[in-house]
Order: sequence, then C-alpha cells, then structure tokens
Amino acid sequence: MAGDIIVAGRNFGCGSSREHAPLAIKSSGVGAIIASSFARIFYRSSYNIGLPLLESVDASERIGDGERLEVDLGTGMIKSLDRGDSFQPVHPGIHAEARRGGGLVEYIRKNKLNK
Repeated sequence: MAGDIIVAGRNFGCGSSREHAPLAIKSSGVGAIIASSFARIFYRSSYNIGLPLLESVDASERIGDGERLEVDLGTGMIKSLDRGDSFQPVHPGIHAEARRGGGLVEYIRKNKLNK
C-alpha cells in the first residue's frame, strides 16, 4: 500500500549493483525502509533514486508488525503512533536534501542545470 514502511533487520538489501531492486520497492509505493543496517550497494542505489532508508537498531528490534509509524524524513525521527516510542536513526537527516530532491541523481541534475 502506498506510504507503507518496511521494517527489517540486519544487512537489508537485495539485487545487484543495478538500481532495479530499490526502484521496484519505491515504485510499489513504499515510503521508507527502516533496518538495523543495509547492504552497501543497496544503500547507495536507494540513496541515488531517493528511496528513504533509516538505520536504527532500536527501531528495527522494537517495532512490531502492523504498528503505525510516523517518519520525519527531514530529521529522520521515527515515531510509533501506537506506543509513543521515538527512535533516532544513526544518520539523522544526512541525506534529507537529496531525498527531497528525488534522490542524488535528480538532485545533481536539478542543481547542475540551475547554475
């Protein structure tokens, strides 16, 4: 469902060095992925296309199936609407500007064309 959030465990990632795997996830309407860690190539490919990834061991371990979440992509703050818990990711907001621009590729394209 559009806006759903995937909550995963350690070393989440799939696919190859191509961006097809994160593109498929993003195209399905997933709004963000929260995991305790990500596979390096998957992380970079997701960042390039603007699929929000939030790395948090606490959130990954404590968020339950079907739990309603609110994610602030500007700060990276994750909040459980069911329990009121909040989780700060490892890299809060570090890629927020590129995410707002549609990913690193779009961000560079827009900024390069505007100069």
